Amino acid sequence: CRDVTVQGENYLTQDPRLPDRKTFVLTGAFSPFGVPTRKGQVISGKIPCSGAILKIPLDGGKPELVAWGFRNPFGLAFSPDGGLYVTENSYDDRGSRPVHGTGDPLWKVTPGAWYGWPDFHGKEPLDLGDHHVPPGKERPKRLLAAHPNDPPEPVALLGVHSSSNGFDFSRNRQFGYEGQAFIAQFGDQAPVVGKVLSPVGFKVVRVDVATGVIHDFAVNRGKTNGPASRIGGGGLERPVAARFDPTGTALYVVDFGVMTMDRKGSDPRKGTGILWRITRTEGTAP
Repeated sequence: CRDVTVQGENYLTQDPRLPDRKTFVLTGAFSPFGVPTRKGQVISGKIPCSGAILKIPLDGGKPELVAWGFRNPFGLAFSPDGGLYVTENSYDDRGSRPVHGTGDPLWKVTPGAWYGWPDFHGKEPLDLGDHHVPPGKERPKRLLAAHPNDPPEPVALLGVHSSSNGFDFSRNRQFGYEGQAFIAQFGDQAPVVGKVLSPVGFKVVRVDVATGVIHDFAVNRGKTNGPASRIGGGGLERPVAARFDPTGTALYVVDFGVMTMDRKGSDPRKGTGILWRITRTEGTAP
């Protein structure tokens, strides 16, 4: 998005473009695959760019930068007081530069700010301490020679590998929890993204953005957490988006449906997606 100066760290990776699986190439940060970088090299920024939030006038025009430095910004929503918030799918324990144990941040967006990718998780530098060192692997190295600004503090940190995605804010006293965020969690994609001790996500959570406190909101009944197809009974599989209707009395949740994972990748099941409608039962406390 903007010019960055890199450290010249390069990573040796198998070239998937060739069938022999024996060819490896070096790739640098912010560089096309197979193109290494050198210490102090300046990578020119441009718009449009990835890992960023952009805006475009309703009547058309050029994209403009709102904020950048995200790994994978997913859901966007405005709060009742007009603040812009974004969910981010954080680092995975895989690939040429694996990072361990990073929860998905919920951010409040400050125009023009840089949010830390690829060298921070929240306000924590990845190259300091052992918090984010994958078992048996090396500590992630710093990739940028200089950082545009100190990253802001996340509003909340959601579950590691929870894939916290689309969300919305309650604006209706009848539904309850006015001003709080309701976030669809797609659920982990282990073992591809890294190991988990038990299923993470597969539910809708509620976040008080004033305190950062996270509460389960819509969860499958059972002795353990997980998708309905795994723990038995009906219910949520992989919630991917949540949005209130215009009246604010009903929360609609898009459920991707059954998708299992193994070391080869994902296996989505056709015809298993569903749209859930959640309303408050009369007489229950919000």
